[in-house]
Amino acid sequence: MKQLLVLCLFVFTSFSVFAQSASLVMGKAETRETRDYDPATAVEGTFLFPTAFGKIAVTNTSHSKLLDKVEIYRVELVYSKYPKTNNFQEIQQRKLNMARLEELEKTAPQLFKANVEWEFVAHVVNTASQARELYHGFVVYYKMKEEKKVEKTENNETPEKPEVPQKPEIPVPTFAYNDESEEATFIKEGKPKPNSTYQVFDRQDWKDVVVVCDWTASMYHFATPVLLWHNQKNSQSDTSSIQNFVFFNDGDDTPNKEKKIGSTGGIYATKTGNTDEALQMMEESKAAGTGGDFPENDIEALIYAQKNYPEAKALVLIADNMAAVRDIKLLEQLTESETPVHILIARTEEIDLIRPEYWDIAIQTKGTIHTLEKDISLEEAIEHKKRLDQLAAMSKRELKKLERKERRKMRRRKGEF
Repeated sequence: MKQLLVLCLFVFTSFSVFAQSASLVMGKAETRETRDYDPATAVEGTFLFPTAFGKIAVTNTSHSKLLDKVEIYRVELVYSKYPKTNNFQEIQQRKLNMARLEELEKTAPQLFKANVEWEFVAHVVNTASQARELYHGFVVYYKMKEEKKVEKTENNETPEKPEVPQKPEIPVPTFAYNDESEEATFIKEGKPKPNSTYQVFDRQDWKDVVVVCDWTASMYHFATPVLLWHNQKNSQSDTSSIQNFVFFNDGDDTPNKEKKIGSTGGIYATKTGNTDEALQMMEESKAAGTGGDFPENDIEALIYAQKNYPEAKALVLIADNMAAVRDIKLLEQLTESETPVHILIARTEEIDLIRPEYWDIAIQTKGTIHTLEKDISLEEAIEHKKRLDQLAAMSKRELKKLERKERRKMRRRKGEF
């Protein structure tokens, strides 16, 4: 009997560690009231699972197939609320929220893992017409899954790893630019590996570009092949299209709370664009710090490149899709010079998982987007952004269809729906 009790306790405890339920979320989630909420302004990557006003069903579940490919860390249930409510209306709202949670759990059980944080957001408005224009539903926050790091053994030797034919790793240089180290030799004499940023540059017909590279710790092996490509092109009769390099690390080791939009710093740039100088700037940037938190100062670095290299015909941003763009509010300032920004996305091949701010940068500057395997033209980027906007606005279209039907009900009903 005792063993059975222990077994039951173990099973129950194990289940509670790995999963939540709709009722559990309903019971423990905190509620935040606000008059100013817009899911499109989220700095991290988001999926929207909208519901119609006063309804249970999730109107768009197309993102559910992508949930296993990312790390979900937060979900918000957003609904509208009138300032004056009574107990009956509050009970009805709780029932509606519970039904919505149960509906979502059927569609996307991944969102109910134990490590996912939940919050309810009550968007406070004054009238029913205002409520009908609001977003209702779930906002899912995600980040790209971390790549596994190679641990070193006691004798400081890296253990052997199984071969991965699709995405072989590229050596990360130690950036001793003036010696004969193996890493420096790789840059100067190495051979390109398949499925790397080397091939992205090889596919393009860019002329006189400046490469602006996220040089935080997780991005080292994405920039290295670009420098290899640059060095090999300059060693041949066909010269490289790269004029110069700008490396940014989001403020060196500046504490996150002290970072200011537009002046975060941590930017290192070449004057001649030759390989030795680029290696030196890489080394200095790496020694100064790795940036700290996830968001990066991409726009600040791009504006720096515009001002310091006015002859450049385009900028190429090597961007970490795991990191939000900290200073996206500076985008209008970036577009003043009309220099196209081509964005090379690292750490995802899923087009639907590319952060919305990168689409905005490419479109607003009349640039393009590239993954290691795909090239997306400006026209294709515009069409894709339209599709994303349509998905985000789907609940509003549903509300328009239901407007006449709901109008009579709303005249008789007051409360938070």
